[in-house]
Amino acid sequence: MKSAAKTLFALLLLVGAVFSTLRCFPLSTDGSMKRTALVRREIALRVLGEFVGRECPGQKVLVVSNPFTQRKKQSSDVLEFEEAGVRGLKKGWANRIELQGIGFPELDAALANNPSHRRIDPQTTTPLSFMTTDDAWDNLLRRYPDTDLVVSLIGLPATLRSLEIWREPKPRFALLLPDLRMIGDCADVKEAFRSGKLAAVVLEKPGAPPESAPLNRDYRAEFNQRFVLITSSNADTLTEESKKIARH
Repeated sequence: MKSAAKTLFALLLLVGAVFSTLRCFPLSTDGSMKRTALVRREIALRVLGEFVGRECPGQKVLVVSNPFTQRKKQSSDVLEFEEAGVRGLKKGWANRIELQGIGFPELDAALANNPSHRRIDPQTTTPLSFMTTDDAWDNLLRRYPDTDLVVSLIGLPATLRSLEIWREPKPRFALLLPDLRMIGDCADVKEAFRSGKLAAVVLEKPGAPPESAPLNRDYRAEFNQRFVLITSSNADTLTEESKKIARH
């Protein structure tokens, strides 16, 4: 991640505008980079949504999003990025799935108010992995017991491997720019795809153009320049790249 984007992400984190994918979608004071970032987020989730609609037709899907959007007087940037993501998913899957709702795991108040807390791994790409309560995700899914697939816009919880939702066959997961270390090592990620627990993951593409590059008018071409969609069909060939990205 570029140093400017790292600095901006840290600043936003400190004021509570936590958004787990700002490392890939940095903002700009003049608004032009922000608009481009919103479009790119929508594109990333549109392609993920297309996969979900194609591979999981008729299934019940829960979108897990940023709980900071539920706080009063939240930054408009955080809200706009959530809206762009949901908009992209809906464009992608159209009417092919049954949307259960948009859920927000409960934040750990102490960690949410102190994002410099030592419990939060400074190397993670998804700080919200560490900022929810230990049982927040299990509690959330209990409110949606029929969920077949979770589409997470905020990665996975740090407590994932101890949770009921990960030990049981359902739900499956589709993820945007996750920190794969929450799953485990290279072999664990590969097994998650093999077992079907992981349905799809969107990751950054190494060697992507700079963030300042203009958008490609073809959304598919733009996606292919910047992202890679990992599924069970290509997980074996991309596992090593996934492992490298997870260490960042």
